[in-house]
Amino acid sequence: MKHAVHALVIAAVLAVAACTQDDTDNPVTSAQTPAISTTATAAASNDAPAPDSSAAAAASVAAGPYLFDLLQQSDFAAAFHALSGAKELPEWTHQGGTSTPAQKVTADGKSLLEAAGCKPHDCPTERIVLLYDEKTHSMWGVFARRQGEAPTDVSDDSNDQLSWLGEPDDKLKDALKKKLYYPE
Repeated sequence: MKHAVHALVIAAVLAVAACTQDDTDNPVTSAQTPAISTTATAAASNDAPAPDSSAAAAASVAAGPYLFDLLQQSDFAAAFHALSGAKELPEWTHQGGTSTPAQKVTADGKSLLEAAGCKPHDCPTERIVLLYDEKTHSMWGVFARRQGEAPTDVSDDSNDQLSWLGEPDDKLKDALKKKLYYPE
């Protein structure tokens, strides 16, 4: 198999060279001839794995999409807009705000996507955490707003007003508060 792939690549190069030699009006110099990629040849021959030229992209996908990206997806956006209390949220929450990559979590025995964001340039005063069930398209969340001169430490909940979104049960509330006050 390896030799057949090499022969095919060589035949293609020779065919290109033969075609360009017949064109006497427009001779092709060696600088114009396309180079053969040794990476492609090695990958095609299965002697060596192809390099992962998209390692950064793969790492970004593995980390999960951001809240902004999720809100561009019709199923996620529909679940968000259907949440009880979502209409009263500040505008930045509908756009995603400043966020970290979403991650898969298990809460209340369910595999959920956890997405969080905060008010741009003022994270301690307004934050949101959402849990989304990708199978049932159900969503629950919590929105926290600091009252008065609250400390900037996000783990201090002494002056937060919490608004529960989507009527989460006690186990989901615990998961939401854990992400809200003790983000990893």
